[in-house]
Amino acid sequence: MLLKDLNILVLDDVALICNFLFGVANKIQGCNALKAFDYKIASDILESVSVNLLITDIELKQASGIDLISKVRSGGFSSTAHDIPIIVLSVNSYKELIEQCVKFDVNDFLVKPISSAKLTKKIHEHLQNQKAIKETTYYLSIIEGSKISTGPKEYPHRGVSIVLDVKKPLIEESETVKQTSNDVVSKRAFLDWPEGATTGHYQLDRRLKNVAYAISYFYDAFIENRKHVAIDNARKRACESADYLLYIGKNIQKYEYSPDFLEAFTICLSKLEVLITQIASANLKNRNQILALLRQLASWWSHTCSRRLLQNVGD
Repeated sequence: MLLKDLNILVLDDVALICNFLFGVANKIQGCNALKAFDYKIASDILESVSVNLLITDIELKQASGIDLISKVRSGGFSSTAHDIPIIVLSVNSYKELIEQCVKFDVNDFLVKPISSAKLTKKIHEHLQNQKAIKETTYYLSIIEGSKISTGPKEYPHRGVSIVLDVKKPLIEESETVKQTSNDVVSKRAFLDWPEGATTGHYQLDRRLKNVAYAISYFYDAFIENRKHVAIDNARKRACESADYLLYIGKNIQKYEYSPDFLEAFTICLSKLEVLITQIASANLKNRNQILALLRQLASWWSHTCSRRLLQNVGD
């Protein structure tokens, strides 16, 4: 049973996702949800309100989520305790990013998209079970000893599946994504984002790049004939990344007023939805079927990167 009047702050710079997190948290009995769309608003809330749990995206458009986490842990907010549970959300699970979160003892790291049921379970779990958090001086020493990044950061393509649990290792590499620096081979990605290109929407660029990387990883796993479980996991990751883009993209008409852009992007999404549905249900042992779908995805990406949808930075 949760105590009453617990404040949960959710932070995500994508309004749709932030509102989703807010809605889930606000439905939990005894909890009062607060939401912020950027670092400054979140800081103001943490400074003025006693927040009991923080749920934050890690890759924000302006200041990084790591900046906020480090400030909480080092006692930077007068109204909020430094040892509150912190749940980190990200569409990526790159080792360097996770290592930063581990340094500041985040309680959980969840890869988007996440269901309302799972998020509700995690909120209950971390409000009811305390995790030992070090003194503020420890985290201050980390900040002083290393430069905490500000603003968005591009992480190299080295994924890990994360398990933050008292019974499991903090960082656990999965079969699908194990790599060492000696194994990395410089090569052109199957789906490559054009250098200097943008849709004009930061969040959309980020989601499209994630889709391109995830599909490229699936392509590599399939072409290299890795273990079936590795290929299947790579496929699931590609489908989840595409689903998240579809979720974001279908609501962009609320904020985008260019008819030409909307028409081009709607076509892009509709084709992706069909192809990713076929990929999700395809028999991985049928190489001809998978190769045909991959060729169609390559064609889809070529049209997606057309001049009508993308522009050069500075245009």
